[in-house]
Amino acid sequence: MTNSFTASQRIHRLAALIVGLATCAGAWAMDVRVAGQEAIAPKWVALSGRVTGICPDVMAAIERIEPRLHFTGYDRSRSLPGIEAGLESGKLEAACALVASPRRNAIAVPVGKPVYIARHLLVARAGDTAVVRDMQDLVRLGALVTTQRGSVFTDWLKAGGVQVDDATDDNGVNLHKMLAGHGRFAYLNEVTLQHYIDSEGLGPRVRVLPVVLSAAPSWFWVSRKADPDLARLLGAALEKLKADGELDRIYTRWTGLH
Repeated sequence: MTNSFTASQRIHRLAALIVGLATCAGAWAMDVRVAGQEAIAPKWVALSGRVTGICPDVMAAIERIEPRLHFTGYDRSRSLPGIEAGLESGKLEAACALVASPRRNAIAVPVGKPVYIARHLLVARAGDTAVVRDMQDLVRLGALVTTQRGSVFTDWLKAGGVQVDDATDDNGVNLHKMLAGHGRFAYLNEVTLQHYIDSEGLGPRVRVLPVVLSAAPSWFWVSRKADPDLARLLGAALEKLKADGELDRIYTRWTGLH
């Protein structure tokens, strides 16, 4: 009887220990609210009811090496200004692959290593022989440039005196506006431009100018209103992914670039 009671006690204690460990693990798990970004493939790609792309793959890699983090909400997309508003209010706790700006620095902090380097290019209609070596050439031409609303790089063009149409933050719309004759150039990040050229067969219709007008690291950001542990955990995970080459492998897999 004593042995039976002791065995029963052990079973109960073991069960309590398992429950306790599960509770502790749950307490350490952190749901991280993020949002997809509209019209910026392959950073974010909506396919048949699911979202994939560079950022979803990076987040999946983070979850594998840091199981205390779990990203949620990115099946719903927002505009770039909408993502910034979410970071400011705390409704979004993090945002993937954005370059620095005074506004972003005020509402969030960049963590870890950059997800990749964002390079921006000019594209014109095929047959356009314009020569643009720098911002000053673009200003001298007096040409209208279609570009993304809310982008740091768009602000840079405006500050330099370039004529800009940033009525939309849809990169595909901006590219097709230029092809239809509205504006001489479109200004897009390299990976998104290549995505549209490849996926829509636009190669014969466009000329990509051989100059990178601007480039900047694209960071993972944590809202200043998020749990303080998030920046530490996320930053450490990104450092590991960069060190073992996984960030670069994800970028190359989606872009073909190095």
